[in-house]
Amino acid sequence: MKKQSGVLQRWDDERGFGFITDKKGRDIFVHVSAFGNIRSRPKAGEKVLFRVEPDAAKGVRAVEVERCWRPAHLLLPEFLFPLLMVGAFYGGLWWFFSQNAFWCFLIIFLLLIAGLTFLMFGLDKRAALNERQRVPENTLHLLSLAGGWPGALLARSLFRHKTRKQPFRTVFWLEVVVNLVAVGVFLFSPQAAPLRDWLDVQALGWLITLKEWGWISGPV
Repeated sequence: MKKQSGVLQRWDDERGFGFITDKKGRDIFVHVSAFGNIRSRPKAGEKVLFRVEPDAAKGVRAVEVERCWRPAHLLLPEFLFPLLMVGAFYGGLWWFFSQNAFWCFLIIFLLLIAGLTFLMFGLDKRAALNERQRVPENTLHLLSLAGGWPGALLARSLFRHKTRKQPFRTVFWLEVVVNLVAVGVFLFSPQAAPLRDWLDVQALGWLITLKEWGWISGPV
């Protein structure tokens, strides 16, 4: 059964339980344990995704509750770590290859595909909340594998989306490893040196053209 959306309308933090109002207006009991391992306590008014299961005392209860994004998530460790990881990735690329002519085109490509991947994860999360047609998981995997994993990493933490689902989680981290290995082979291996030299020549030609058109300034 797929998750449904609702709002945590009532919450008793001292007693650790409350009620979620679903889209049909029903109040569904929820215990704090249904939120899993959380770093901040639930609050009334939060949007959530959840499943229901029979309960002898309450009729039904919410389980596998997932809190939707809110601004405070930017301060949580589970978002700061991915942010540092993404910063280290792009910073490392700049540190080693900023002197190569193809650097600017490489980083533009990586940032664009990361941004697209971030957008796709956000749209999929929104579709899940509104029970609309979802973005196919294969699309999310292909974008991540093609170099968009930094955007996916930030989106997963920021939107709390696809963070626990298996096998998606395992496949995603395999894609990160494969992409990093591929980038490392391309940028460091002697066998790829002719390709890097060719790309440098092509990039330099484009930079000279852009300078002639007045789109960039400074030395090329």
